[in-house]
Amino acid sequence: MEVKSRAGGNIRAGLLALVVTMSATPSAMAKRADAPGTGLIRVVYEAPKKAAYREIYDSMRRQRVLERVGAIVGLARLPTRLTYRLKECAGELNAWYAPENRSVTLCYELVASIHKVAPKTKSPAGVSHHDALVGPVAQILLHESGHALFDLLRVPILGREEDAADQVASYALLQLGGTEARAVVNGSAYFFATTGKYEPVDKGGFADVHGFSWQRFYNLACLAYGSDEKRFGYLVAKGFLPKERAEDCGEEYDQVAFAFDKLIVPHLRVRPGRGERLRRAFERAARGR
Repeated sequence: MEVKSRAGGNIRAGLLALVVTMSATPSAMAKRADAPGTGLIRVVYEAPKKAAYREIYDSMRRQRVLERVGAIVGLARLPTRLTYRLKECAGELNAWYAPENRSVTLCYELVASIHKVAPKTKSPAGVSHHDALVGPVAQILLHESGHALFDLLRVPILGREEDAADQVASYALLQLGGTEARAVVNGSAYFFATTGKYEPVDKGGFADVHGFSWQRFYNLACLAYGSDEKRFGYLVAKGFLPKERAEDCGEEYDQVAFAFDKLIVPHLRVRPGRGERLRRAFERAARGR
């Protein structure tokens, strides 16, 4: 996905909150959408001209997907307004953050492509239709929100910004508990693996600011395994993650967690208490406590 952004901003703060709200009940989400700081969030659902996208438009508005993202990002101290927009993109399968007008755009075409490749029931690897839809959408929105936060909060980035945005999104997804974390990780991994099958490996790909889909797949799988070897042990047992890579995944996860704590947490309106899980801290903030 194209990302029009400059370095600097708190990606991980807003990202974590998205996962929390996506797992919430509608009534709870209605309360969370009014969390402190969301006055700087603007949401726009552009009605599609193409009839095939009408179901996506109705479903995302009904579930208040962009509002949920905004409630999360609003947990960070934003210096200016940030706009989220769902729109048609003239056939382009894309999502991006544009620093010139401080907006995150998600294209109907990209969401439709996720629906198209999702298994009708379950994939051979056991990924459900539901997980194959929710996982990629959550990952993409968290990734682009990360770019926005990097820019707006001017958080320093060492390395490629695209990789940093992926790490923030993955870290956020992994804050979900139990089966929820497995569901969104499996869905996101399925999307990376599926797109990777048709991705040409050439010089242009190596020069791109984004990693190859298979690289993103293995990076996500490694962080998942590193976060909880028991919960995500099946990734190694079933051969999805090579044992050689898995040996150091605990250190990779700890590195991301350390960076989040140092670079993102200071920008949050609420900070985790001693020994408190980040998810619980975000839920407490969203309730205004």
